[in-house]
Amino acid sequence: MAVFLYKALSPKGREVKGLIDADNVRAARIKLKQQGIFPIHIEETQVRQGPRSWNLSGLAGRTPRTSVGQLAVVTRQFATLLAAGMPLVDALKALADQIDQPGLKGVVAEVCDKVNEGSNLANAMRAYPGVFPRLYTNMVSSGEASGSLDMVLERLADLLEAQAALRRKIISALTYPILMLVLCCAVIMLLMAYVVPQITTIFQEQKAVLPLPTRVVISLSSFFQSYWYLIIIGGFGAFLGLRQYIQTKRGRHAYDSFALSLPVIGGLRLKIATSRLARNLGMMLASGIELLTALNIAKNIIGNVVLEEAIEKAADGVREGGSLALELNKSGKFPRLLIHMVAIGEKTGQLEPMLLRAAGVYESEVDAVITSFTSILEPLLIIFLALIVGTILAAVMLPMLEMTSMMHA
Repeated sequence: MAVFLYKALSPKGREVKGLIDADNVRAARIKLKQQGIFPIHIEETQVRQGPRSWNLSGLAGRTPRTSVGQLAVVTRQFATLLAAGMPLVDALKALADQIDQPGLKGVVAEVCDKVNEGSNLANAMRAYPGVFPRLYTNMVSSGEASGSLDMVLERLADLLEAQAALRRKIISALTYPILMLVLCCAVIMLLMAYVVPQITTIFQEQKAVLPLPTRVVISLSSFFQSYWYLIIIGGFGAFLGLRQYIQTKRGRHAYDSFALSLPVIGGLRLKIATSRLARNLGMMLASGIELLTALNIAKNIIGNVVLEEAIEKAADGVREGGSLALELNKSGKFPRLLIHMVAIGEKTGQLEPMLLRAAGVYESEVDAVITSFTSILEPLLIIFLALIVGTILAAVMLPMLEMTSMMHA
């Protein structure tokens, strides 16, 4: 979906500018007219809206970035101001004064201007799809319609904070293993490029008959010294090629299918996607968003096209009169616990709290898996490094021990 920069007239006749997401110029024009805004000029920008994008587009030709954590903080402040009884426009002005980031501060100020000119809050936010995703604006729209905007914003803040916390936890869990892998590669390169060649000179001078492990290590060392640049170029090229392939529809589907099939990693990814689906779907339903609309939004924030297709098929089944639990079960992609909890929620009329409870269960499981995975991975990496280094040293020391024994014989 493209993002368009527009210049238009508000219902009060004032000139307004902003951004809107649509499939084409005609669709953008129709969306603006539905909001009561009369477009004068519309042009496509280079900024694209993606399911994982939180980019802030286009103030004074700049492209600053807004993280999920920053948006969560701003949302929490906004909810607090409204809960204190402050009028919407005054709350937006006060919110803009509290924001330090220039890009986000400008967006909130422009949203305030649009609301002051007569636009509702959700439509004003929809002009900045890179900052306020579709889930965010739909929940705000529902909160405005029900008169519970402050409560909806509190839910949004909780949701964004949970997403940011999960992301921090995953990054923290992966930091040590990545550093260990880098250390492993550095030690192996040092041994193969400097240590092994220097010791090999001694063997060549003595014209010793070398055992097979030593000959293999020396051959690998010579290959690395002669073709190190080809190894780096080949690795970098393979990385770029794989990345380009994953960006295609077929490649993305193959990658996501493979990722779900991996032991441990696949199960962790499924739990993360399930918790994200249950949390977002439960939040949207609790905010008054209709089930089919909520499913359509939730599928775009899962982050896995295989599961997105399963949710889309489930939505089609619900549209035809089927139950959500039955349709999700048909896909065979989601855990049985989620299916059972959704079925109970549908039977008792408590679907929203059951979804949120399921999200809590899977978030706890994700925490447990990450903790156990990192606790196992750290010693495994140390053992792997010890084995590699030990093998190289053993291959080098073995002929030296043989030479020493021959000298004493």
